[in-house]
Amino acid sequence: MESEPPLLIIDPTAEACDLARLPFCEAAKGRISVNQAKFTDLENVEVIVDAMPFLLSRLTAAETIQRLAARKDEPHLSDVLLPMNSAIGVAPRDNLTSARHLSEVNQHLLLLGSWIGESVDATAAAWLPARTILPFAEFDQLARHYLENGLFPTSFQTSFSKTGDGCFATLGLDYFAGQEIRMTAPPDYSPSDLRQCLAPIIDTIATRGKINRPARSTGLNEGETLICTPNDDLQFVDIIIQRGALDSIPPNR
Repeated sequence: MESEPPLLIIDPTAEACDLARLPFCEAAKGRISVNQAKFTDLENVEVIVDAMPFLLSRLTAAETIQRLAARKDEPHLSDVLLPMNSAIGVAPRDNLTSARHLSEVNQHLLLLGSWIGESVDATAAAWLPARTILPFAEFDQLARHYLENGLFPTSFQTSFSKTGDGCFATLGLDYFAGQEIRMTAPPDYSPSDLRQCLAPIIDTIATRGKINRPARSTGLNEGETLICTPNDDLQFVDIIIQRGALDSIPPNR
Protein backbone atom coordinates (compact mmCIF):
# COMPACT_ATOMS: atom_id res chain seq x y z
CA MET A 1 0.00 0.00 0.00
CA GLU A 2 1.46 3.37 -1.06
CA SER A 3 1.78 6.09 1.56
CA GLU A 4 0.20 9.52 1.31
CA PRO A 5 2.19 11.90 -0.89
CA PRO A 6 3.82 14.55 1.31
CA LEU A 7 4.09 17.07 -1.54
CA LEU A 8 1.15 18.34 -3.58
CA ILE A 9 1.59 20.39 -6.73
CA ILE A 10 -1.73 22.15 -7.16
CA ASP A 11 -3.02 22.70 -10.67
CA PRO A 12 -6.61 23.04 -11.98
CA THR A 13 -5.83 20.69 -14.91
CA ALA A 14 -4.18 17.92 -12.87
CA GLU A 15 -7.34 15.86 -12.50
CA ALA A 16 -7.51 15.30 -16.27
CA CYS A 17 -3.78 15.03 -17.07
CA ASP A 18 -2.01 11.86 -18.22
CA LEU A 19 0.74 11.38 -15.64
CA ALA A 20 2.70 9.05 -17.90
CA ARG A 21 2.90 11.75 -20.56
CA LEU A 22 3.53 14.93 -18.64
CA PRO A 23 5.25 17.51 -20.86
CA PHE A 24 8.27 17.92 -18.59
CA CYS A 25 10.13 21.19 -18.82
CA GLU A 26 13.49 21.50 -20.56
CA ALA A 27 15.47 21.35 -17.30
CA ALA A 28 14.09 17.85 -16.56
CA LYS A 29 15.04 16.30 -19.87
CA GLY A 30 17.88 13.83 -19.59
CA ARG A 31 17.46 13.49 -15.83
CA ILE A 32 14.00 11.98 -15.59
CA SER A 33 12.41 8.83 -16.97
CA VAL A 34 8.90 7.40 -16.63
CA ASN A 35 8.36 3.74 -15.79
CA GLN A 36 5.10 3.21 -17.67
CA ALA A 37 5.07 -0.54 -16.97
CA LYS A 38 4.91 -0.15 -13.18
CA PHE A 39 1.23 0.87 -13.04
CA THR A 40 -1.58 0.08 -15.48
CA ASP A 41 -4.08 2.65 -14.16
CA LEU A 42 -4.09 6.36 -14.91
CA GLU A 43 -3.90 7.48 -11.28
CA ASN A 44 -0.27 6.62 -10.52
CA VAL A 45 3.06 6.57 -12.30
CA GLU A 46 6.62 5.91 -11.20
CA VAL A 47 9.29 8.36 -12.30
CA ILE A 48 13.04 8.02 -11.88
CA VAL A 49 15.11 11.13 -11.18
CA ASP A 50 18.88 10.61 -11.11
CA ALA A 51 18.29 6.91 -10.26
CA MET A 52 15.85 7.77 -7.42
CA PRO A 53 12.27 6.43 -7.79
CA PHE A 54 9.26 8.60 -6.92
CA LEU A 55 5.53 8.04 -7.19
CA LEU A 56 3.24 10.56 -8.85
CA SER A 57 -0.49 10.36 -8.16
CA ARG A 58 -3.53 12.30 -9.32
CA LEU A 59 -5.81 13.90 -6.76
CA THR A 60 -9.24 15.19 -7.63
CA ALA A 61 -10.32 18.66 -6.55
CA ALA A 62 -12.34 17.11 -3.72
CA GLU A 63 -9.37 15.03 -2.54
CA THR A 64 -7.08 18.06 -2.67
CA ILE A 65 -9.44 20.23 -0.65
CA GLN A 66 -9.91 17.42 1.90
CA ARG A 67 -6.16 17.19 2.50
CA LEU A 68 -5.77 20.95 2.76
CA ALA A 69 -8.91 21.57 4.81
CA ALA A 70 -6.90 22.77 7.81
CA ARG A 71 -5.38 25.59 5.76
CA LYS A 72 -8.03 26.58 3.23
CA ASP A 73 -9.51 29.42 5.29
CA GLU A 74 -6.29 31.44 5.39
CA PRO A 75 -6.83 34.76 3.55
CA HIS A 76 -3.59 34.69 1.55
CA LEU A 77 -4.59 31.39 -0.07
CA SER A 78 -7.62 32.83 -1.88
CA ASP A 79 -5.65 33.42 -5.08
CA VAL A 80 -3.83 30.06 -5.13
CA LEU A 81 -6.35 27.53 -3.77
CA LEU A 82 -9.73 27.43 -5.49
CA PRO A 83 -12.56 24.86 -5.25
CA MET A 84 -11.69 23.43 -8.69
CA ASN A 85 -7.99 22.94 -7.95
CA SER A 86 -6.86 19.35 -8.31
CA ALA A 87 -3.28 18.27 -7.63
CA ILE A 88 -0.41 15.96 -8.47
CA GLY A 89 1.00 14.17 -5.44
CA VAL A 90 4.73 13.46 -5.21
CA ALA A 91 6.15 10.83 -2.85
CA PRO A 92 9.37 8.83 -2.47
CA ARG A 93 8.92 5.16 -3.33
CA ASP A 94 9.15 2.51 -0.62
CA ASN A 95 12.89 1.93 -1.01
CA LEU A 96 13.55 5.63 -0.36
CA THR A 97 11.23 6.00 2.64
CA SER A 98 13.90 5.17 5.21
CA ALA A 99 16.24 7.68 3.54
CA ARG A 100 13.78 10.55 3.20
CA HIS A 101 15.68 12.55 5.84
CA LEU A 102 18.78 12.65 3.62
CA SER A 103 19.26 16.02 1.96
CA GLU A 104 19.88 14.44 -1.44
CA VAL A 105 16.56 12.57 -1.37
CA ASN A 106 14.62 15.55 -0.05
CA GLN A 107 16.21 17.89 -2.60
CA HIS A 108 15.27 15.56 -5.46
CA LEU A 109 11.70 15.32 -4.16
CA LEU A 110 11.32 19.10 -4.17
CA LEU A 111 13.18 19.42 -7.47
CA LEU A 112 10.74 16.98 -9.08
CA GLY A 113 7.86 19.03 -7.68
CA SER A 114 9.40 22.16 -9.12
CA TRP A 115 9.76 20.56 -12.56
CA ILE A 116 6.17 19.30 -12.49
CA GLY A 117 4.83 22.69 -11.46
CA GLU A 118 6.76 24.47 -14.17
CA SER A 119 5.52 21.96 -16.74
CA VAL A 120 1.81 22.30 -15.88
CA ASP A 121 1.67 25.96 -14.80
CA ALA A 122 0.85 25.07 -11.19
CA THR A 123 -0.72 27.65 -8.89
CA ALA A 124 0.57 26.40 -5.54
CA ALA A 125 2.53 23.74 -3.67
CA ALA A 126 1.63 22.18 -0.33
CA TRP A 127 3.64 20.15 2.18
CA LEU A 128 1.15 17.96 4.02
CA PRO A 129 3.29 16.83 7.01
CA ALA A 130 3.54 20.48 8.11
CA ARG A 131 0.19 21.62 6.62
CA THR A 132 1.92 24.43 4.77
CA ILE A 133 1.08 25.85 1.37
CA LEU A 134 2.78 28.44 -0.83
CA PRO A 135 2.05 30.06 -4.18
CA PHE A 136 3.99 28.00 -6.70
CA ALA A 137 6.43 30.80 -7.58
CA GLU A 138 7.47 31.06 -3.91
CA PHE A 139 7.84 27.28 -3.60
CA ASP A 140 9.89 27.12 -6.79
CA GLN A 141 12.24 29.84 -5.53
CA LEU A 142 12.60 28.12 -2.16
CA ALA A 143 13.31 24.73 -3.76
CA ARG A 144 16.00 26.20 -6.02
CA HIS A 145 17.55 28.05 -3.07
CA TYR A 146 17.67 24.74 -1.14
CA LEU A 147 19.46 23.07 -4.05
CA GLU A 148 21.98 25.88 -4.28
CA ASN A 149 22.92 26.35 -0.62
CA GLY A 150 21.80 23.13 1.08
CA LEU A 151 19.90 24.91 3.87
CA PHE A 152 16.84 22.94 4.94
CA PRO A 153 13.64 24.77 3.83
CA THR A 154 12.27 25.24 7.33
CA SER A 155 9.48 27.65 6.39
CA PHE A 156 7.89 25.17 3.95
CA GLN A 157 8.59 21.73 5.37
CA THR A 158 7.89 22.58 9.01
CA SER A 159 5.52 24.90 10.83
CA PHE A 160 4.93 25.84 14.45
CA SER A 161 1.96 27.04 16.43
CA LYS A 162 1.21 28.34 19.89
CA THR A 163 -0.01 25.68 22.31
CA GLY A 164 -0.12 27.73 25.51
CA ASP A 165 1.25 30.80 27.25
CA GLY A 166 4.81 31.03 25.93
CA CYS A 167 4.65 27.46 24.59
CA PHE A 168 4.96 26.44 20.94
CA ALA A 169 5.16 23.18 19.02
CA THR A 170 6.50 22.26 15.60
CA LEU A 171 4.72 20.22 12.96
CA GLY A 172 6.48 18.40 10.10
CA LEU A 173 9.70 17.24 11.76
CA ASP A 174 8.13 13.85 12.45
CA TYR A 175 8.27 13.09 8.71
CA PHE A 176 12.06 13.36 8.75
CA ALA A 177 13.10 12.31 12.25
CA GLY A 178 10.12 10.93 14.14
CA GLN A 179 10.39 13.79 16.62
CA GLU A 180 8.75 17.18 17.11
CA ILE A 181 9.87 20.16 19.18
CA ARG A 182 7.93 21.68 22.08
CA MET A 183 9.45 25.03 22.96
CA THR A 184 8.97 27.35 25.91
CA ALA A 185 10.14 30.91 25.32
CA PRO A 186 10.26 34.15 27.31
CA PRO A 187 7.03 36.16 26.95
CA ASP A 188 8.66 38.95 24.95
CA TYR A 189 9.79 36.62 22.13
CA SER A 190 8.00 37.33 18.86
CA PRO A 191 7.12 34.66 16.26
CA SER A 192 10.04 35.89 14.15
CA ASP A 193 12.38 35.50 17.15
CA LEU A 194 11.19 31.92 17.57
CA ARG A 195 11.57 31.12 13.87
CA GLN A 196 15.13 32.40 14.00
CA CYS A 197 15.86 30.35 17.10
CA LEU A 198 14.20 27.19 15.78
CA ALA A 199 15.75 27.21 12.30
CA PRO A 200 19.16 25.68 13.16
CA ILE A 201 17.59 23.19 15.60
CA ILE A 202 15.08 22.06 12.99
CA ASP A 203 17.84 21.73 10.41
CA THR A 204 19.87 19.56 12.81
CA ILE A 205 16.99 17.26 13.75
CA ALA A 206 15.68 16.96 10.17
CA THR A 207 19.07 16.02 8.71
CA ARG A 208 20.85 14.28 11.60
CA GLY A 209 18.03 12.70 13.58
CA LYS A 210 16.44 12.95 17.00
CA ILE A 211 17.87 14.67 20.04
CA ASN A 212 18.10 11.57 22.21
CA ARG A 213 19.51 12.84 25.52
CA PRO A 214 19.27 15.94 27.72
CA ALA A 215 21.59 18.71 26.59
CA ARG A 216 22.37 22.40 26.83
CA SER A 217 23.65 24.66 24.10
CA THR A 218 24.18 28.36 23.64
CA GLY A 219 21.42 30.21 21.84
CA LEU A 220 21.67 32.69 19.00
CA ASN A 221 21.55 35.70 21.29
CA GLU A 222 24.09 36.68 23.94
CA GLY A 223 23.33 35.20 27.35
CA GLU A 224 20.78 32.78 25.91
CA THR A 225 20.83 29.05 26.65
CA LEU A 226 18.72 26.28 25.14
CA ILE A 227 17.86 23.48 27.56
CA CYS A 228 16.83 20.33 25.66
CA THR A 229 14.99 17.41 27.29
CA PRO A 230 13.60 14.60 25.11
CA ASN A 231 10.63 12.68 26.47
CA ASP A 232 10.85 8.94 27.18
CA ASP A 233 9.81 7.70 23.73
CA LEU A 234 11.75 10.50 21.93
CA GLN A 235 8.66 11.61 20.02
CA PHE A 236 9.13 15.10 21.45
CA VAL A 237 12.03 17.15 22.67
CA ASP A 238 11.18 19.94 25.10
CA ILE A 239 13.35 23.01 24.62
CA ILE A 240 13.39 25.89 27.09
CA ILE A 241 14.93 29.19 26.05
CA GLN A 242 16.56 30.57 29.18
CA ARG A 243 18.39 33.84 29.55
CA GLY A 244 21.32 34.12 31.91
CA ALA A 245 21.81 30.34 32.27
CA LEU A 246 25.40 29.28 32.92
CA ASP A 247 27.65 26.26 32.25
CA SER A 248 26.30 25.62 28.77
CA ILE A 249 27.68 22.60 26.99
CA PRO A 250 27.30 21.44 23.36
CA PRO A 251 24.39 19.04 22.79
CA ASN A 252 25.34 15.35 22.65
CA ARG A 253 23.97 13.45 19.63
